[in-house]
Amino acid sequence: MSAAVAAPVLREDDRGIPRSLPLLAALVEAESRRFAAAASRPAETGLVRAFRGGAAPKVPIRIFMERIHLLTRSVPTSRGMTRIDGTSFVLAGIYLTRFIRSPAGREAGILVEPATAHRLVAVALFLGAKFGGHPPRKWIGVFQASSEGAIRAGEMVGLEGRFLRAIDFRLFVETWEFDSFCLVLERGPRAPRGGSGSVGCASKKRQADATVGEDERRRVRARLPPPAVLSN
Repeated sequence: MSAAVAAPVLREDDRGIPRSLPLLAALVEAESRRFAAAASRPAETGLVRAFRGGAAPKVPIRIFMERIHLLTRSVPTSRGMTRIDGTSFVLAGIYLTRFIRSPAGREAGILVEPATAHRLVAVALFLGAKFGGHPPRKWIGVFQASSEGAIRAGEMVGLEGRFLRAIDFRLFVETWEFDSFCLVLERGPRAPRGGSGSVGCASKKRQADATVGEDERRRVRARLPPPAVLSN
């Protein structure tokens, strides 16, 4: 990866929390607010039902992610202290983007909304930590503790399998993808704006689609900013 691009995003604060954590949380929170109305509608597909689970955590996304990051340090391991690093959160964002934009995600009409956001983040981070950090071998219980019991530890294996199948097990990330998503994180959520072909215009359309009748809901397509598309 390009040190000049990645270093600011991966930099840690005095608690050891990388900037990529709050930056990713801000994107997820913005997307969740945008599609808040979707949480009150019935789940029409198995993928949506799975990621809504039995209960939506009441913990804010950023606090949820910070708890996961910090609690991994207390999980016993033969290698001593372990943690999820900043790279894990960047990878989690890329994987979440791939999932939402995948054919399976689009077909299911899954959204990053209050009822799905925590589980989507949990699985994306679970995969991001496996391939980008040094998590303990047995740490699924961290997600249950971080969500105050709303996400059951037993859910994670099934959700991971659904997520992986949806993205066709594409976990490899090119250097340019990583660098591009670091820039997306730095840019942060973009406010809706007018103009043909703009992201703001697309966001408004997705909002409008999300409020129409039951027969139109399958057309709703949510996504985080794609890592390969950067605005000037």
